[in-house]
Amino acid sequence: MIRDHLKLQVIVILWGFTAVLGELLTLPALGIVAWRTGLAAFCILLWLRHRIRVSYRNALIFIATGFVISGHWITFFLAVKVANVSICMIGVATLSLWTAILEPLIIKGRKFRPIDMLFGSVTVIGVSIIYRSEIEYSNGFLIAIFSAFLAAVFTVINSFHIAKAHHYVITFYEMLGASLFASVFLLLKDGSIPIPEGSLDWLWIMILAVFCTVVAYSQYVELLKRLSVFTINFANNLEPVYGIALAALFFQEHENLTPGFYLGSLIVITSICLYPIVRRKVARRSA
Repeated sequence: MIRDHLKLQVIVILWGFTAVLGELLTLPALGIVAWRTGLAAFCILLWLRHRIRVSYRNALIFIATGFVISGHWITFFLAVKVANVSICMIGVATLSLWTAILEPLIIKGRKFRPIDMLFGSVTVIGVSIIYRSEIEYSNGFLIAIFSAFLAAVFTVINSFHIAKAHHYVITFYEMLGASLFASVFLLLKDGSIPIPEGSLDWLWIMILAVFCTVVAYSQYVELLKRLSVFTINFANNLEPVYGIALAALFFQEHENLTPGFYLGSLIVITSICLYPIVRRKVARRSA
C-alpha cells in the first residue's frame, strides 16, 4: 500500500510538470493535446503491437472515454494559456471536491461520504490561499475548474472498466480517442493540425507524451485496481503545489508567491496526510 501511494506521488509530480510544459510549448492547447495523445498512442502501439486487441465494445468504450480525457486536457492547457500556471493549478484543485460529488452519483451503491466532502472542501480552501487570483484571470480560472470536472468524470468512468484490459491497452485506446477528438476538432476549426516548431518544441512534446502520458497515465490506470477514485484524486491536490513550485523555478513566478503559498501548501499536505487516518477511524466506528 505504501508503495502504491509513493507511486501515486511520482505520478502527481509528473502531472504537475505538464502545466510547465504547456507554457513552454508554442503550440495552441488543441495542438498540444493532439500531438501528446497521438504520440503516446503510437509509442504504446510500437511496444505492444498485436497485444492491444480487445473486444469491439470495449475498444469503443475506451475510445469514448478518450474523448472526455481530450476535453480535460484541452481545457487544462487552455487555462494555462489564458491565465497562467498558478491560476490553472488552483482550478484543478477542485478535482477531489468534484469526485466526492460525482462518485456517489455515478457508481451504484456508493453513498455520499461527509468526510470526503469535508476534506475535499478543505483542500480547495488551502490551494485557494496559495494564490489570490486577479479579476483578469477569472476566465482561465473557470476553464480550469471545468477541466477538473472532466477529470473527475473520466476517472470515475475508468474505475468501472479497469478489469477489462491491461492498463497499457486501456491507455492506448483512450489516447487514440483523445487524439482523434482533438485532431478532428482542429481540422474543423482551422483546417490543419499545427506542427511543433523547432527542436525544443519537439523535445517538450516528447517528454509530455512519453513520461507524463505513457508512463504516468498508464500507472494511474493501474492504481485504480487497488486505490479508490477519491483516494487517487485526493492525492492529486498536491499537483497544484508541485505545479506552482515548478512554475516559480522555470518562469520566476516566485515573485507572485507570498506567505499564503506556504500556508496553503501546509493545509493541502496536512489534509492529505490526515485523510486516510480519519477515514480509517470513521470506518472502524461505523463497523
